[in-house]
Amino acid sequence: MRNSTFIAIGECMVELSFTAHNKLQHSFAGDTYNSLVYAKRWHNELDCYFISGIGEDSFSNLMTEHWQQHGISDEFALTSGNYNVGIYAIKNDTNGERHFDYWRKESAATQLMSLIEKHGSEPHWPHFDLVYFSGISLGILSDDDKARFINLVTRLKAKGSKIAFDPNYRPKMWVNKAHAIQWLEAAYTVSDIVLPGTEEHQDLLGHASVTEIVDYCKKYDVSELVVKAGKQGVYAFDFGQAVCHVPFIPADRQLDTTAAGDSFAGVYLACRMANKDVQSAIEDASAAAGLVVQHQGAIVEHAIFDAFRQRLADHTVA
Repeated sequence: MRNSTFIAIGECMVELSFTAHNKLQHSFAGDTYNSLVYAKRWHNELDCYFISGIGEDSFSNLMTEHWQQHGISDEFALTSGNYNVGIYAIKNDTNGERHFDYWRKESAATQLMSLIEKHGSEPHWPHFDLVYFSGISLGILSDDDKARFINLVTRLKAKGSKIAFDPNYRPKMWVNKAHAIQWLEAAYTVSDIVLPGTEEHQDLLGHASVTEIVDYCKKYDVSELVVKAGKQGVYAFDFGQAVCHVPFIPADRQLDTTAAGDSFAGVYLACRMANKDVQSAIEDASAAAGLVVQHQGAIVEHAIFDAFRQRLADHTVA
Protein backbone atom coordinates (compact mmCIF):
# COMPACT_ATOMS: atom_id res chain seq x y z
CA MET A 1 0.00 0.00 0.00
CA ARG A 2 1.46 3.36 -1.03
CA ASN A 3 1.84 6.29 1.32
CA SER A 4 -0.47 9.28 0.97
CA THR A 5 1.08 12.20 -0.92
CA PHE A 6 0.95 15.80 0.25
CA ILE A 7 2.34 18.63 -1.86
CA ALA A 8 2.60 22.27 -0.92
CA ILE A 9 3.10 24.97 -3.54
CA GLY A 10 4.63 28.34 -2.73
CA GLU A 11 7.84 30.05 -1.75
CA CYS A 12 10.58 29.00 0.62
CA MET A 13 12.94 31.83 1.53
CA VAL A 14 16.13 32.45 3.43
CA GLU A 15 15.03 33.49 6.93
CA LEU A 16 17.28 35.90 8.82
CA SER A 17 16.63 36.40 12.52
CA PHE A 18 18.41 37.65 15.58
CA THR A 19 19.58 35.51 18.49
CA ALA A 20 19.15 36.50 22.12
CA HIS A 21 22.61 38.07 21.88
CA ASN A 22 21.54 40.10 18.81
CA LYS A 23 23.59 38.00 16.39
CA LEU A 24 22.20 37.29 12.93
CA GLN A 25 21.39 33.66 12.09
CA HIS A 26 19.82 32.07 9.01
CA SER A 27 17.34 29.32 8.32
CA PHE A 28 14.75 28.61 5.64
CA ALA A 29 11.02 29.16 5.82
CA GLY A 30 7.86 30.14 3.98
CA ASP A 31 4.22 29.70 4.94
CA THR A 32 3.27 26.62 2.90
CA TYR A 33 6.73 25.11 3.36
CA ASN A 34 6.45 25.50 7.13
CA SER A 35 3.08 23.77 7.04
CA LEU A 36 4.54 20.91 5.04
CA VAL A 37 7.36 20.41 7.56
CA TYR A 38 4.91 20.25 10.46
CA ALA A 39 2.63 17.89 8.52
CA LYS A 40 5.55 15.52 7.93
CA ARG A 41 6.57 15.66 11.58
CA TRP A 42 3.04 14.91 12.72
CA HIS A 43 2.39 12.09 10.27
CA ASN A 44 5.75 10.70 9.19
CA GLU A 45 4.16 8.20 6.79
CA LEU A 46 3.19 11.04 4.46
CA ASP A 47 5.23 11.48 1.29
CA CYS A 48 5.73 15.25 1.22
CA TYR A 49 6.84 17.33 -1.76
CA PHE A 50 7.40 21.05 -2.18
CA ILE A 51 6.82 22.67 -5.55
CA SER A 52 8.59 25.98 -6.01
CA GLY A 53 11.15 27.81 -8.06
CA ILE A 54 14.75 27.84 -6.82
CA GLY A 55 18.00 29.23 -8.18
CA GLU A 56 21.48 27.93 -8.87
CA ASP A 57 22.94 29.99 -6.01
CA SER A 58 24.52 28.61 -2.85
CA PHE A 59 21.49 29.47 -0.72
CA SER A 60 19.27 27.43 -3.06
CA ASN A 61 21.55 24.43 -2.56
CA LEU A 62 21.47 24.88 1.20
CA MET A 63 17.71 25.26 1.03
CA THR A 64 17.07 21.94 -0.72
CA GLU A 65 19.40 20.26 1.78
CA HIS A 66 17.24 21.78 4.51
CA TRP A 67 14.12 20.33 2.87
CA GLN A 68 15.63 16.88 2.73
CA GLN A 69 16.70 17.05 6.37
CA HIS A 70 13.04 17.60 7.23
CA GLY A 71 11.79 14.76 5.06
CA ILE A 72 10.56 17.02 2.26
CA SER A 73 11.34 15.91 -1.30
CA ASP A 74 12.78 18.41 -3.78
CA GLU A 75 11.89 16.13 -6.72
CA PHE A 76 9.51 18.71 -8.17
CA ALA A 77 11.50 21.84 -7.42
CA LEU A 78 12.20 23.83 -10.58
CA THR A 79 15.56 25.49 -11.13
CA SER A 80 16.03 28.89 -12.73
CA GLY A 81 19.35 30.03 -14.12
CA ASN A 82 18.29 33.68 -13.96
CA TYR A 83 16.68 34.09 -10.53
CA ASN A 84 17.71 33.27 -6.97
CA VAL A 85 15.74 32.59 -3.79
CA GLY A 86 14.12 35.37 -1.78
CA ILE A 87 15.21 36.58 1.64
CA TYR A 88 13.34 37.97 4.63
CA ALA A 89 14.38 39.21 8.07
CA ILE A 90 12.35 38.93 11.28
CA LYS A 91 12.51 41.17 14.30
CA ASN A 92 10.22 40.36 17.24
CA ASP A 93 9.01 42.91 19.75
CA THR A 94 8.67 42.25 23.48
CA ASN A 95 5.20 40.73 22.95
CA GLY A 96 6.44 38.22 20.39
CA GLU A 97 4.84 40.06 17.49
CA ARG A 98 6.67 39.93 14.19
CA HIS A 99 8.14 42.71 12.07
CA PHE A 100 9.38 41.74 8.61
CA ASP A 101 11.64 43.09 5.89
CA TYR A 102 11.52 41.31 2.51
CA TRP A 103 13.82 40.96 -0.48
CA ARG A 104 11.72 38.72 -2.72
CA LYS A 105 10.85 40.70 -5.85
CA GLU A 106 11.71 38.56 -8.89
CA SER A 107 12.78 35.60 -6.77
CA ALA A 108 12.80 32.22 -8.51
CA ALA A 109 9.50 31.32 -6.81
CA THR A 110 7.77 34.29 -8.48
CA GLN A 111 8.61 32.68 -11.83
CA LEU A 112 6.99 29.33 -10.94
CA MET A 113 4.48 29.14 -13.77
CA SER A 114 7.07 29.99 -16.42
CA LEU A 115 9.43 27.39 -14.92
CA ILE A 116 6.72 24.70 -15.01
CA GLU A 117 6.12 25.50 -18.67
CA LYS A 118 9.83 25.68 -19.51
CA HIS A 119 10.63 22.37 -17.80
CA GLY A 120 7.49 20.69 -19.15
CA SER A 121 7.19 18.98 -15.78
CA GLU A 122 3.44 18.89 -15.08
CA PRO A 123 2.62 15.89 -17.34
CA HIS A 124 5.19 13.85 -15.43
CA TRP A 125 3.82 14.57 -11.96
CA PRO A 126 2.25 11.61 -10.17
CA HIS A 127 -1.15 11.77 -8.49
CA PHE A 128 -1.10 13.91 -5.35
CA ASP A 129 -3.67 13.13 -2.66
CA LEU A 130 -3.59 16.64 -1.19
CA VAL A 131 -2.48 19.91 -2.78
CA TYR A 132 -2.02 22.88 -0.44
CA PHE A 133 -1.47 26.54 -1.32
CA SER A 134 -2.03 29.94 0.23
CA GLY A 135 -2.75 33.56 -0.52
CA ILE A 136 1.00 34.12 -0.49
CA SER A 137 1.48 31.37 -3.11
CA LEU A 138 -0.78 33.48 -5.33
CA GLY A 139 0.30 36.91 -4.14
CA ILE A 140 3.91 36.61 -5.29
CA LEU A 141 2.84 35.91 -8.90
CA SER A 142 1.92 38.31 -11.67
CA ASP A 143 -1.81 38.44 -12.43
CA ASP A 144 -1.33 36.42 -15.63
CA ASP A 145 0.52 33.79 -13.61
CA LYS A 146 -2.13 33.85 -10.89
CA ALA A 147 -4.67 32.81 -13.54
CA ARG A 148 -2.33 30.10 -14.81
CA PHE A 149 -1.81 28.92 -11.22
CA ILE A 150 -5.57 28.61 -10.58
CA ASN A 151 -5.89 26.66 -13.85
CA LEU A 152 -3.09 24.35 -12.68
CA VAL A 153 -4.85 23.67 -9.39
CA THR A 154 -8.11 23.11 -11.26
CA ARG A 155 -6.42 20.46 -13.42
CA LEU A 156 -4.97 18.73 -10.35
CA LYS A 157 -8.41 18.70 -8.75
CA ALA A 158 -9.94 17.23 -11.90
CA LYS A 159 -7.41 14.39 -11.62
CA GLY A 160 -8.62 13.58 -8.11
CA SER A 161 -6.44 15.68 -5.81
CA LYS A 162 -8.08 17.27 -2.78
CA ILE A 163 -7.30 21.00 -2.62
CA ALA A 164 -6.60 22.92 0.60
CA PHE A 165 -6.19 26.70 0.86
CA ASP A 166 -5.23 29.16 3.59
CA PRO A 167 -5.90 32.81 2.63
CA ASN A 168 -2.98 34.10 4.77
CA TYR A 169 -3.84 37.63 3.70
CA ARG A 170 -0.91 40.06 3.56
CA PRO A 171 -2.11 43.52 2.42
CA LYS A 172 1.26 44.58 0.97
CA MET A 173 1.12 41.74 -1.56
CA TRP A 174 -1.98 43.13 -3.25
CA VAL A 175 -2.79 46.28 -5.22
CA ASN A 176 -5.86 46.88 -3.04
CA LYS A 177 -8.59 44.94 -1.24
CA ALA A 178 -10.59 44.38 -4.43
CA HIS A 179 -7.54 42.81 -6.04
CA ALA A 180 -7.06 40.46 -3.07
CA ILE A 181 -10.76 39.54 -2.98
CA GLN A 182 -10.72 38.68 -6.70
CA TRP A 183 -8.04 36.05 -6.20
CA LEU A 184 -9.32 34.88 -2.81
CA GLU A 185 -12.61 34.04 -4.48
CA ALA A 186 -10.83 32.27 -7.34
CA ALA A 187 -8.97 30.16 -4.77
CA TYR A 188 -12.13 29.40 -2.78
CA THR A 189 -13.84 28.25 -5.98
CA VAL A 190 -11.28 25.46 -6.55
CA SER A 191 -10.72 24.46 -2.90
CA ASP A 192 -12.21 21.60 -0.89
CA ILE A 193 -10.69 22.63 2.47
CA VAL A 194 -10.40 26.30 3.45
CA LEU A 195 -8.67 27.59 6.60
CA PRO A 196 -9.50 31.31 6.96
CA GLY A 197 -9.07 33.57 9.97
CA THR A 198 -11.75 35.92 11.20
CA GLU A 199 -9.34 38.88 11.12
CA GLU A 200 -8.58 38.56 7.41
CA HIS A 201 -12.27 38.21 6.53
CA GLN A 202 -13.00 41.26 8.68
CA ASP A 203 -10.22 43.25 6.99
CA LEU A 204 -11.07 42.20 3.45
CA LEU A 205 -14.81 41.70 3.41
CA GLY A 206 -16.13 43.32 6.57
CA HIS A 207 -17.39 40.05 7.98
CA ALA A 208 -18.05 40.64 11.67
CA SER A 209 -18.89 37.08 12.69
CA VAL A 210 -18.12 33.44 11.97
CA THR A 211 -21.67 33.09 10.65
CA GLU A 212 -21.02 35.69 7.95
CA ILE A 213 -17.88 33.82 6.87
CA VAL A 214 -19.80 30.54 6.67
CA ASP A 215 -22.58 32.11 4.62
CA TYR A 216 -20.03 33.67 2.28
CA CYS A 217 -18.24 30.36 1.71
CA LYS A 218 -21.45 28.47 0.93
CA LYS A 219 -21.55 29.96 -2.55
CA TYR A 220 -18.14 28.44 -3.29
CA ASP A 221 -19.24 24.96 -2.25
CA VAL A 222 -16.37 24.61 0.26
CA SER A 223 -16.80 21.17 1.78
CA GLU A 224 -14.56 21.60 4.84
CA LEU A 225 -14.35 25.06 6.40
CA VAL A 226 -12.17 25.63 9.47
CA VAL A 227 -12.43 29.17 10.83
CA LYS A 228 -9.69 30.40 13.16
CA ALA A 229 -11.33 32.96 15.43
CA GLY A 230 -8.50 33.96 17.77
CA LYS A 231 -9.53 33.93 21.42
CA GLN A 232 -12.97 32.65 20.42
CA GLY A 233 -11.36 29.37 19.35
CA VAL A 234 -11.77 27.40 16.13
CA TYR A 235 -15.04 26.56 14.37
CA ALA A 236 -15.49 23.80 11.79
CA PHE A 237 -18.22 23.34 9.20
CA ASP A 238 -19.14 20.67 6.66
CA PHE A 239 -20.82 22.25 3.62
CA GLY A 240 -21.99 25.04 5.93
CA GLN A 241 -23.27 22.76 8.69
CA ALA A 242 -21.63 23.16 12.10
CA VAL A 243 -19.33 20.29 13.07
CA CYS A 244 -17.59 21.49 16.23
CA HIS A 245 -16.13 24.36 18.20
CA VAL A 246 -12.76 24.00 19.93
CA PRO A 247 -12.09 26.66 22.58
CA PHE A 248 -8.90 28.72 22.60
CA ILE A 249 -6.24 27.62 25.09
CA PRO A 250 -3.51 30.26 25.51
CA ALA A 251 0.13 29.19 25.41
CA ASP A 252 2.17 29.42 28.61
CA ARG A 253 4.19 32.17 26.95
CA GLN A 254 4.30 33.85 23.54
CA LEU A 255 7.81 34.39 22.23
CA ASP A 256 7.40 34.30 18.44
CA THR A 257 4.17 33.98 16.45
CA THR A 258 5.97 33.56 13.11
CA ALA A 259 4.57 30.15 12.15
CA ALA A 260 1.58 29.66 14.44
CA GLY A 261 -0.91 29.56 11.56
CA ASP A 262 1.44 27.52 9.38
CA SER A 263 1.88 24.83 12.03
CA PHE A 264 -1.88 24.77 12.65
CA ALA A 265 -2.56 24.17 8.95
CA GLY A 266 0.14 21.51 8.56
CA VAL A 267 -0.88 19.48 11.61
CA TYR A 268 -4.58 19.82 10.84
CA LEU A 269 -4.16 18.58 7.27
CA ALA A 270 -1.84 15.76 8.36
CA CYS A 271 -4.40 14.61 10.91
CA ARG A 272 -7.16 14.63 8.34
CA MET A 273 -5.00 12.64 5.92
CA ALA A 274 -4.48 10.14 8.75
CA ASN A 275 -8.29 9.87 8.98
CA LYS A 276 -8.66 11.71 12.28
CA ASP A 277 -12.02 13.38 12.84
CA VAL A 278 -12.25 17.15 12.46
CA GLN A 279 -12.45 17.96 16.17
CA SER A 280 -9.43 15.82 17.07
CA ALA A 281 -7.49 17.34 14.17
CA ILE A 282 -8.27 20.87 15.38
CA GLU A 283 -7.29 19.99 18.95
CA ASP A 284 -3.94 18.58 17.82
CA ALA A 285 -3.32 21.50 15.45
CA SER A 286 -4.15 24.06 18.14
CA ALA A 287 -1.83 22.34 20.61
CA ALA A 288 0.99 22.33 18.03
CA ALA A 289 0.50 26.04 17.31
CA GLY A 290 0.58 26.67 21.07
CA LEU A 291 3.99 25.03 21.22
CA VAL A 292 5.37 26.83 18.18
CA VAL A 293 4.67 30.33 19.54
CA GLN A 294 6.82 29.53 22.59
CA HIS A 295 9.96 29.13 20.49
CA GLN A 296 12.02 31.38 18.23
CA GLY A 297 11.78 30.98 14.46
CA ALA A 298 9.37 29.35 12.05
CA ILE A 299 10.54 25.74 12.52
CA VAL A 300 10.84 24.46 16.09
CA GLU A 301 13.79 22.16 16.79
CA HIS A 302 12.97 18.59 15.86
CA ALA A 303 13.71 17.14 19.31
CA ILE A 304 11.50 19.69 21.07
CA PHE A 305 8.61 19.12 18.69
CA ASP A 306 8.91 15.32 18.79
CA ALA A 307 8.96 15.31 22.59
CA PHE A 308 5.84 17.49 22.63
CA ARG A 309 4.08 15.22 20.14
CA GLN A 310 4.91 12.16 22.25
CA ARG A 311 3.60 13.82 25.43
CA LEU A 312 0.37 14.70 23.64
CA ALA A 313 0.02 11.13 22.35
CA ASP A 314 0.64 9.71 25.84
CA HIS A 315 -1.93 12.09 27.33
CA THR A 316 -4.48 11.09 24.67
CA VAL A 317 -3.96 7.37 25.40
CA ALA A 318 -4.19 7.96 29.16
